[in-house]
Amino acid sequence: MSKSETAVFLDNFNSALRMLGRNPGGGALELRSGAGVFSTGLPFAGENYALFDPSSSAEELCGVLDFYEERNLPFIALQLPKLQGKLALELERRRIFHRATYLAMSIGNLPAKMDGDPLVKKIYVNNEAEKWAEAAWTGFEGELPVPRAYVEFSQYLLRCPDNSLFVLEKEGIPLCSALLHSTEKSCGLYYFATRPKARRQGLAARFMGSLREYASRYSEEMVLLATEMGAKMYKRYGFRKLLEVPVFSASDEF
Repeated sequence: MSKSETAVFLDNFNSALRMLGRNPGGGALELRSGAGVFSTGLPFAGENYALFDPSSSAEELCGVLDFYEERNLPFIALQLPKLQGKLALELERRRIFHRATYLAMSIGNLPAKMDGDPLVKKIYVNNEAEKWAEAAWTGFEGELPVPRAYVEFSQYLLRCPDNSLFVLEKEGIPLCSALLHSTEKSCGLYYFATRPKARRQGLAARFMGSLREYASRYSEEMVLLATEMGAKMYKRYGFRKLLEVPVFSASDEF
């Protein structure tokens, strides 16, 4: 891991969180670049973030917690590159415990091919965004039908100019989802998921290859933040670890 690689990840992750916080159903409370509240408004901890930096104070932490308490939303709290001891103690005092350790990861992108994979489709219009929502929702273990709020969220993601949404579709069924979020310096992968019935068929690895080709338009490297389970898969694809990110939450989703 180098400081420059970590900086690329932070650039993309912070930009993606600001984008998520502008979802019409959510909200944001940005304290500084790289610190604040970034909420999609969806009722899942992994869709709502409290992000702290080395300058974060106990008073700021209280403001962040009040934001989520007023809205009755679950959330995850993290600090990059590491949560300070005093903030960790304050979170635990409020019964927001260390639940997992995520990994920031990176992989080199691939040269784009003349002919893309016929199963991989870039999303351009709202009715296609519904397919993306179906693939992402089922890929993260949700049951059909897809909630309307999640469909509307996918349509918001599509409208954001820094986002590119993709599905891998077979026989008319969207099986895999991905979102690439780009900045001037970076390209990050989010919402990479495969619905359960399509796993262990090599489709996710095939999809990843197409995404790395597309991401090469924006950056030499693609970055992501992986859950503990996801990190095992990404290592098999060739991703390398940049840094560990302790995650705190009061939610029992973990």
